[in-house]
Amino acid sequence: MFLGCLLAFSTNSFALSESEAEDMADLTAVFVFLKNDCGYQNLPNGQIRRALVFFAQQNQWDLSNYDSFNMKALGEDSYRDLSGIAIPTAKKCKALARDSLSLLAYVK
Repeated sequence: MFLGCLLAFSTNSFALSESEAEDMADLTAVFVFLKNDCGYQNLPNGQIRRALVFFAQQNQWDLSNYDSFNMKALGEDSYRDLSGIAIPTAKKCKALARDSLSLLAYVK
């Protein structure tokens, strides 16, 4: 979704696995949900991209094969799953913001 081209950054890492790609899509969906459904529409896309790369780096993931996954479809599936969680949106937004927005502070 937000990530067009990312570079590999760790010589000790392996190509991104399907599970890791799904984790990236899940985190992307969290930020999209915060922007679209929780009133955080002013979150800069560039900062979100940097946060996603930072997340991958912290996990020592090699993103050199990132484009081999259909990240748009994975992200849409993750967003749909997140949207379908049967708790009030305000409560969901509060939990997602609490657990995710701090990641943006690392890449500001």
